[in-house]
Formats: sequence, structure tokens, C-alpha cells
Amino acid sequence: MSCPFGFGELNIPSSRAFWDDCEEDEIPSTEPEKLQLSVPSREELDKALSKTNLLLVIEGLNVSNFAESVLLKDSKKLAGIPSKKSSLHFRASNGTMIAIVEEDLSKSGEITDLLISEKIASAPKEVITLSIKPKVDYKSENINAVRDEITFLRSLGGKVNYVESLEAPNFICGVTAGIASWRFSEGLKVQVFLAYTDNVALDYLAAKPIIKLLHDLDIDCAEIYNFKKSDDSHLYM
Repeated sequence: MSCPFGFGELNIPSSRAFWDDCEEDEIPSTEPEKLQLSVPSREELDKALSKTNLLLVIEGLNVSNFAESVLLKDSKKLAGIPSKKSSLHFRASNGTMIAIVEEDLSKSGEITDLLISEKIASAPKEVITLSIKPKVDYKSENINAVRDEITFLRSLGGKVNYVESLEAPNFICGVTAGIASWRFSEGLKVQVFLAYTDNVALDYLAAKPIIKLLHDLDIDCAEIYNFKKSDDSHLYM
């Protein structure tokens, strides 16, 4: 039953029955569907978590091509993460779990909660997060010091001597921020790194400081990034 209003008419409701009739026209609210990992084998995921020493969370726009090329040798995919091309992998030889997260800030809170609830953020002895950010996001009174750098690094709680600390008013966001904040609040080990770059899609030159950092963190990865060019354009893949 519709609310008793006519065009140009003002009706003053005089009874509860008026409002009861209007409520019948309201669209019922529905709970949004909760995000879930796409897990082919729960047994394999649980087994990998029991053997994980280090979790690397790498996040950025179009980061999957770089991460899959550089980080996933001799690894096995454990799950799909519900954000574009995001995925979870495990390298059994050294107990390293790798979460590749395509940045989507509209889902980052839910994905963070998902990784925490699935014990992925808590099981490892140590967690390292790496965010790939556009260089234009970086703020500094001494911006000239990095103006000519294709890619430069900053950290929070990082143990790599040559990487400077992230200064205000810069901040981290996304899944990397959520995982780091949760680990810190729980008193668990976490190192936070950010790579600011002119080319967030990354190419050979833009990737070099990131690959050096990964090596210096004792994370097994390729020596160089063999990026691919698109066949029908001048853009890099």
C-alpha cells in the first residue's frame, strides 16, 4: 500500500496506521555478501601456515605482473584473494608466504579482516609489507632530494640501514596498513616499506631499487624484472 499523498497535497498523519502503511513500501535492507578466499584445498593452506616463517604482503596498482614475475619461482598458489588479480602463494623451500594485493581501497578493510581471521596475518613469525605508490603521493619539504629518482624507498620500523624513515605528513593505507597496524597492536614483528615511483606499473629501471630491497631482506626473488611490452601499443605490460 502506498503512502496517502496526492500531487501538491500535504497530509498530516494522525495515526500509527499511516506510518505502518508507508513502511510496507520500503525496500528491505540486505546484508552485503562477505568476501571470502578462493581456497582449492583448505588442508594445503593450513599445512602451509604451520610452516610459514615469513609473510610478504606486496600491494599496489597493477602490481601482480611484477610480483608474479619476480617472486613466485618454485612457489605454489594457495588461494585467490577477492580483489582483482590478488592471490596468495607459498614457497616451501624457505617457508615464505606471499600475498599479492592489487590495490582496491574500497575492499582493503574487509581483505585485512579476512587475512587476520584466516590466521594468515598471525601465523608467521615475521611480516614484511611493501606498498608500491605513485611518486606524486609523496610529500616533503625537501622534495628536490628525490626529484630525479625514478623509484625511492621509505620505511616504518624497517631494518634496512639505507632506507630512510617515512616522515609526516605521509602515511600508509590499504591492506598493508591494516596488517601492519594489527601486528603492531598485537606486539608481533612487522616491517613496513614503501616504494614511491614514477611508474607504478614498473619497468626494468623502476623495479631495480625494489628488487635490491627484497634481496637485502633475504627474500628470494629474481635478479631483474623482465617486463613485457604490449604488442599493440607503446605501453609496458
